[in-house]
Amino acid sequence: MAQIQVVNYHPIKIALDEQLSTRLMSSPLGNELLTVFTGQHIRSCFQPIVDIKKRKVCGFEALTRGPQKSALFYPLNLFATAADFGCLYEMDILARVMAIESFAKQIDAADEAYLFLNVSVESVLNCHHQKGLTLAALDALGVEPSRIVIEITELQPVEDFNVFVTAINHYRKLGYKVAIDDLGSGYNGLRIWSEIRPDFVKIDRHFVTGIHKDADKRRFMETMVSLARGLKTKIVAEGVETELELRTLEALGVDFVQGFLFKKPDPRISNVLDYQWPIERQESLSGKFETVFSVISSDRRLNPDTSVAEVAEMFLTQLDADFFPVVGKGKVLGMVWRRDFMDVWARKYGQELHGRKAIVRLMDSQPIVVDCNTSLVTLSRLITDYRGQGRSDAFVVTQDDCYLGCGEFKDLLRKITDLKVESAQYANPLSGLPGNVPIQNFIGQLLAKNQEFAVIYVDVDHFKPYNDYYSFEQGDGVIRMISEVLKESVSIEDIALENMFIGHIGGDDFILVLQNIDLAQAMSQDILHGFQQRIGTFYLEQDRLQGGIHATDRNHEARFFPMMSLSLGVLLVRPNKFSHTQMLASYATKAKKGAKAAGGNSYFIFDSAELTDLV
Repeated sequence: MAQIQVVNYHPIKIALDEQLSTRLMSSPLGNELLTVFTGQHIRSCFQPIVDIKKRKVCGFEALTRGPQKSALFYPLNLFATAADFGCLYEMDILARVMAIESFAKQIDAADEAYLFLNVSVESVLNCHHQKGLTLAALDALGVEPSRIVIEITELQPVEDFNVFVTAINHYRKLGYKVAIDDLGSGYNGLRIWSEIRPDFVKIDRHFVTGIHKDADKRRFMETMVSLARGLKTKIVAEGVETELELRTLEALGVDFVQGFLFKKPDPRISNVLDYQWPIERQESLSGKFETVFSVISSDRRLNPDTSVAEVAEMFLTQLDADFFPVVGKGKVLGMVWRRDFMDVWARKYGQELHGRKAIVRLMDSQPIVVDCNTSLVTLSRLITDYRGQGRSDAFVVTQDDCYLGCGEFKDLLRKITDLKVESAQYANPLSGLPGNVPIQNFIGQLLAKNQEFAVIYVDVDHFKPYNDYYSFEQGDGVIRMISEVLKESVSIEDIALENMFIGHIGGDDFILVLQNIDLAQAMSQDILHGFQQRIGTFYLEQDRLQGGIHATDRNHEARFFPMMSLSLGVLLVRPNKFSHTQMLASYATKAKKGAKAAGGNSYFIFDSAELTDLV
């Protein structure tokens, strides 16, 4: 067993016992590993982890590299070899503390970035290892434990979950945060998630690569995001290499991202990313969409040093106040609820026991806190998930993590109800989708912003003969099915944030609007795929076998009509190309005709960049 010592100026010293040293010297690869230990010939590289919402670096993952031009250069080889020779824990701690040392030398003390440290399951379960080595290194180098995220990697399956959970809880008591690495590639990912309730879950790159063109990967990621919200966990998507992947992950509600798109692993720590975020709109595009900002009803607050007696006086004189946020230095610290407060204050000796204490002693330290740009739909879902865990009568609103005001759940319900009533006035009764008035308003707002977007005009081929042949009831079923296919092609969050819009023009004509034009082709393919999977169920078996129906056309002549298909006209709208919605609609119709000319279940893309700019 190796002896590991942390000292002030060089935080780690490893002395391998004679038996282990002899074993390592028995082979060339073992000798290389011995050199790594004795000469500490490893280095730490750092890859930034980026907060999508804030558009900035929030942490760095430390990645270990072995000696240059060595079989042990890559971390998988390095740690696998260490495991083979029975010294994985020693390699784990060497890499960990070397990373802390490099991090401490480079990072500004005022920077709040986390350091993600990979720790193997085997190291966590190793009951014979020395305790407190990481903490001692942090203390020697002046790094706060609260900045460390212990990232659990599954090189081996967890066999004793009781010991594992106990070890993780020990890390938490020391002040560390916890993450699960590569969810989806290990042995017990979901069980570990449910057992230890990590602060972060990192999704394996397999589910990220090409997610913009893979509906199954998007469904998986959407499920993980939903699960994470319920368990109060943040999602980190690994291996992001293209802007299309990034935009898709952002649309799905992923919290953090990491990958070559932003920066490759580098020994030098830097907050400057290789990727430049595009300038995006800050305000809502339509009066029909509202953010949390619209339901802020008060900006009242308490200082954390306000006495309990003073707050009691405020509740007694301000009868309409059911809560007071506690704010210190602009940051939200908690909430004081009238009912809970008066219950304590009115008890026997309540005033004597608590009157002179600071209000922070009686506040709820975990109220609902949301950013002012959060959609009302998202806030409503958050409050629904939160009910039963604490009070949800009110919520606190922040801007750039600083207190802005607060709102009440009853006002949120009223606002959402009003929006639903307004939306229902213009909804198509068959599909439930917005009709022509909302469609024109939405597109008109985008044209007024003079920004690029994509329009997908959806038309059903051979719908009228089917409707006449099978009945209007069957035809209505097809329309409802198509509306479901369109809804499934986008996420609820995209609709709520107005990144996308689905409308029903009338009859068998639909429209989708996407603010990210790069998604138009993949979206069209998803729609066609979803339609083709379902349309066969609307035909009798003999009609499916012959590929269509014999019916009369508009000239009352008998002919054969193939099974219904979709024609998608995709119009890429560039700035300064269209002055009004009617002009845009004519080109969308041309794109649709191009798709029809190509045959069933086709899409045709027309890029308005080919048009002359408006004068």
